[in-house]
Amino acid sequence: MRIKLDIPIDSRCLADMLNATASRGVNDYTVEYVCTDTREVQRGDLFIALSGEIFNGEDYLADAKTIGAYTVSTKSEHTNFTVNNTLTSLSLFANKYKKLLNVKSTVAITGSVGKTTTKELTLKLLSTKFKVHGTHKNLNNEIGVPLTILSAPKNTDILVLEAGMNHSGELRRISECIEPDIAVITNVGTAHIGNLGSRKKIAEAKEEILYGMPKPYLLAPAKDCYITKYPFMKTVSASDKNADFYLFENKDLYGFRSKYNLIEGFKIGSKMPHVPACLSFALSVCSVLNMSNEEILNAVNSLVFNDEEKVHKVGTLTLIDDSYNCSPESAISALNMLKKASNGKKSAVFGDMLELGEFSDELHFELGVAAANAGISKLYLIGEKSNSVKKGALIHGMSEETVFVNEDPDDPQKTAMQILKNSDNETILLKGSRKLRLERIIEILKEY
Repeated sequence: MRIKLDIPIDSRCLADMLNATASRGVNDYTVEYVCTDTREVQRGDLFIALSGEIFNGEDYLADAKTIGAYTVSTKSEHTNFTVNNTLTSLSLFANKYKKLLNVKSTVAITGSVGKTTTKELTLKLLSTKFKVHGTHKNLNNEIGVPLTILSAPKNTDILVLEAGMNHSGELRRISECIEPDIAVITNVGTAHIGNLGSRKKIAEAKEEILYGMPKPYLLAPAKDCYITKYPFMKTVSASDKNADFYLFENKDLYGFRSKYNLIEGFKIGSKMPHVPACLSFALSVCSVLNMSNEEILNAVNSLVFNDEEKVHKVGTLTLIDDSYNCSPESAISALNMLKKASNGKKSAVFGDMLELGEFSDELHFELGVAAANAGISKLYLIGEKSNSVKKGALIHGMSEETVFVNEDPDDPQKTAMQILKNSDNETILLKGSRKLRLERIIEILKEY
């Protein structure tokens, strides 16, 4: 990735910002681009040799230097700036660059489900008043977060940064990099439970987002028994009026209340089930950042949702593509959405949920139970855990004739043919972990 710095950095400052030792005899120069990929690097860039799962940037130092880039590496004999760890130096560089930007506030958003939607809604709402910069797509890891900061315009008022994690310790390092003023934990679910072992451990890993905060301020879901009840924590809900910030529904209109605000009479132009909860957090951030009632109401009324991008009409079928990712909580939420999607027949395609470890069979079984209880007509399963889901569905009322299994995640054609043969005039939800790429099923169906 190649990032343009809106504030060019003089070479004399780089060693301090990277916590590096500069090689002797280096002339003064100014760096305007930071790059982590030699396929994109250009003359005069600062190339940081990161080590990844597939490629090690250290192996491409000669290429970067031949092009004319200045290099950051752990190999002192081949680099302009020698560091102990290039990822740590990238994080430190972004932290110090953020101080040059002089942003007014930084919001960090994490959680098991809904953090990307919360981030997008927060960006949209805040942008009606402030100059905001935030995470692009899902660049939310220890590399993506620093690069997001480095790509911020110099007139940025507020940074809105999504922070993801798979293991303990990751959010602590990200938090120390970004030093947020406001932290949001959307929820604590079972995503990554295979890596962390329990929901309590997941909660503790999420709470690491607080480590880099000079003065902690946490927005967290009401009635979540896993999150520590910090004195600086404010609760958020899309239903509980006892929360510090809560969204409420009145017929087909919504309102938002806190001790600072009362906003009533707006619509939510999305049927996606997670949107109200995500919007409640986004509105809470607006409230904390002192947007007025009128400003918040105007901002929420300006929101445009793109549900239609996820809905595909194929013959008599309406396919809802919610396949970007999947956890037990988001799968059940999607089933609730399916109930409201239409009055006709409803079916679902579920792919495996990954990173559940020793809990995988149990949680897939529970998904089958939830599917049966949701009253769907047919259940199409793809992946190695299909039979665990089927078992739960059959025990709770579905029949053999309505549950279709495909244990090969690399054969979406089989599932597509099952749908063509057995479904007609139905709304069908597709949900599964990203690795399964369930959207392939939609593309195959469109060919028939």
